[in-house]
Amino acid sequence: DFIQMRLIFTALILPGLLCHPNTASTAQAVDCSEYQHTYEMPFSGGAVIMDYVVTADGMLKAKLTRQGKGWVGMAVPSDPNCQICMSGSDAIIGVPGENASVLKYDLNAYKLADVIPMEDTRQTLMDTSIAEVDGTTVVTFTKLLVEEGENPIDGNGPNTFLYAMGPEGGTELAYHTLKGKYQLDLSPCRDISETEMPVPSPTADTDGNMPAPTASGGEDTKPTVAPPTQPSGDSTSAAFECKFVSGLVVVMATLVPAFLVL
Repeated sequence: DFIQMRLIFTALILPGLLCHPNTASTAQAVDCSEYQHTYEMPFSGGAVIMDYVVTADGMLKAKLTRQGKGWVGMAVPSDPNCQICMSGSDAIIGVPGENASVLKYDLNAYKLADVIPMEDTRQTLMDTSIAEVDGTTVVTFTKLLVEEGENPIDGNGPNTFLYAMGPEGGTELAYHTLKGKYQLDLSPCRDISETEMPVPSPTADTDGNMPAPTASGGEDTKPTVAPPTQPSGDSTSAAFECKFVSGLVVVMATLVPAFLVL
């Protein structure tokens, strides 16, 4: 009797577990004015981190954070498949200090003297800033993905970038103490507000029954009733499978004790 009761109890519980999976939406609001991704530079041990977002209007909005005080920057090489990449790259470098700056540079060669700020007409960065925050140097900027005469950034595909940082305590450009190459697969951000989130509409249960109508608003508001819909083929199939399993367990609950007696 004990075994039979346990099997019958299982038969009652099992359909509920199988027939009503949790399908709640996990959509969240997205504000594309905020950074959406964080990337730790390879082989940096967390010394250089980039937060970024690609906007729908063709901008890369980024924040570079390095440990300690000193210059930090990133660059776009002329050849994304480069092995030796610095020469011919377009760089964005933030330098702290009394004459702090965040500027675009031409990297013409590997000597410091060949790292040249671009002419004023090409200094098109927006929202630039550089600050020392809790023992780090933080550089922010917004850059057009595609600019005439510069190496382009693909806002909807893979890209190769370079990064570098200078010596601790430096307030001017000097030979880098850490550098590297990294890849990012970019895609434009799409704003999704709370009001744009999909609201699940009433659906029929496994027997084709619609939920009871509900009212919203004041006392004079009439209930809103969703139009009847037919359960999908998947829902019907799932209902059949659940009922089949339930029936099978009930049959087993009846037969197993009889075999145990024999």
